[in-house]
Amino acid sequence: MTRQTARRIVCAVLVLLSVAAERPSVAQSGPQLRLADDLDFPGEGYCVDVVGVGAGARADLPLVAHNCLPERNVADRIVVQRDDTLVMPSYDACVTAFGVTAPLPGSPLILRPCGGREHFLPAGALQRFERTAEDRLRLAGTALCLAVGPDAAPTYSAVHRWRTLTMERCDTVPAALSVWD
Repeated sequence: MTRQTARRIVCAVLVLLSVAAERPSVAQSGPQLRLADDLDFPGEGYCVDVVGVGAGARADLPLVAHNCLPERNVADRIVVQRDDTLVMPSYDACVTAFGVTAPLPGSPLILRPCGGREHFLPAGALQRFERTAEDRLRLAGTALCLAVGPDAAPTYSAVHRWRTLTMERCDTVPAALSVWD
């Protein structure tokens, strides 16, 4: 091997390593989207979640707020992307406000292909969330913010709790239910 070939190999490896460092891998755990107020779960609070876990996860159901767990399955992680979409990399899908062309107050959130456009569900338009000055996540072009429900209930485990996750009017939903870390 010549010195020039060795340099090319080293340069190629360095370029690959720098590219890999910039792009998060699907297997890498990302941050959870966490409500700022812990509500009735001090020290842990609530995070956006898919119903179920592991092989039993149900990405076809509406998303919920579940008490945050320090060590979660990667599938339950959400990464906020630069283009204002909330992506769940393990599902290769984006958090989407449900609505027949437009969401209404109380509309659930679902996972759909990022940027997709389906009949009666222009997902791309329903996937852009703007962070307000108050740290609410408002659906772009609307007066609706991502919010957890006022009530909590146990899951299959008595030590875990869940709440609804819906789009609510930003000007009427309490900050405790709609401000995100």
